[in-house]
Amino acid sequence: MLNTKEPRVIHRDFVAKSTAKPRAAWKKRIYPVPKASASGFRWKASALRRLHRWSQGTRTPKPASIVVPALYNRFPGETIALGWLNEIDALRTIRHRTASAARKTGWDVFTFHTQHNLDEFYDSTINAVRETWTREGTLSTACVTETKRRFANIFDYHRIHPRLVENLVFQSSLMEWVTNHCEDTPIQFHAVGTALFSALVWSKSLEFDAAVTVATQVGNRWDQSIRSLAEDRAKTSAQGKTESEIGWQHFELIQRIIDGQEQVSLSVSRKDLPKVEAPSTPFWFAPTSDEEPVLIETSRDAALAMESLNLSSWKSGEVRSADHTTRGWLISPLNPLARACRWSVSNYLLATPDSSLMFIRHIAALSRKPLIAPESEEVQNRLRLSRIKVTGP
Repeated sequence: MLNTKEPRVIHRDFVAKSTAKPRAAWKKRIYPVPKASASGFRWKASALRRLHRWSQGTRTPKPASIVVPALYNRFPGETIALGWLNEIDALRTIRHRTASAARKTGWDVFTFHTQHNLDEFYDSTINAVRETWTREGTLSTACVTETKRRFANIFDYHRIHPRLVENLVFQSSLMEWVTNHCEDTPIQFHAVGTALFSALVWSKSLEFDAAVTVATQVGNRWDQSIRSLAEDRAKTSAQGKTESEIGWQHFELIQRIIDGQEQVSLSVSRKDLPKVEAPSTPFWFAPTSDEEPVLIETSRDAALAMESLNLSSWKSGEVRSADHTTRGWLISPLNPLARACRWSVSNYLLATPDSSLMFIRHIAALSRKPLIAPESEEVQNRLRLSRIKVTGP
């Protein structure tokens, strides 16, 4: 049976009293992989169809919305566990963008995402993928070594700039995969906070390489600000102001921001922001989860959206709807926002390729326009009269 309990973060006060046990960020755990049920999706689709017919009549439902939160995953290695690399289209895009990001940054997203994996069951898969990509030339040995050196400690997984680049690679790839499988099914993406980078790449408003550059610049500035706060807190800790203690204070501060236990507002500098084009496909955007989303349609909309970016978007909270009946959530099961999908007919967790496909085929498909429009009552009556056989006297 899968263990779905939240991992416990070991607090610094506990570590100060016990020197026998090493300090750790999270316990080893089993990553839950939700199994999609076709019958469950069909039942919910039927319920939604009846509810819409009762409230809206014969009008076509509004397109389904797919929420793309500021962070896709919570723990390292989750994307591997959820099976996205088993999908050839998603694998191709992730592999290409991992290589592109490595050329820009000097370190690779795959090693950063997996080297502190908490579920040992996937270690063999991770090693096999790394060896294959290294042999193919997707990853260079120098990049893998540099990534392990830069982010050797598990508390480095909450460094902001690598998390932003990691998020960009996976989120933008999954958004493209979902779009390619929608075909004629209408959907609208709803990006929150730093997911804007992925949405701009997906909508061809910003080149991927430019997005990596701005994510790195913004992330480095935010990291510097968080480090200053971590240094102040390290001074009063039992361990003192050491590099290790500053790293742990940085980690715990970001952890509390994600959990909604800490309020930290860090905006962006205009000089770090690139020029953006009008998106090829409009999408909804909200700077934080508790703000009303706006539709991004023009280059000015996209530029203003980038200026509104803030680290506070990483906070977990209820996401305001963009007036859509149903919502899919493109997040991992361990993301705190995934709780919105429990026991819900309107919210669906798109954690795996199977669940995403079932959402598209059964739920999002409800908003398709009928191929043949129903005839009006007047036409139907006329046709009935024309078929009456008239006989003579």
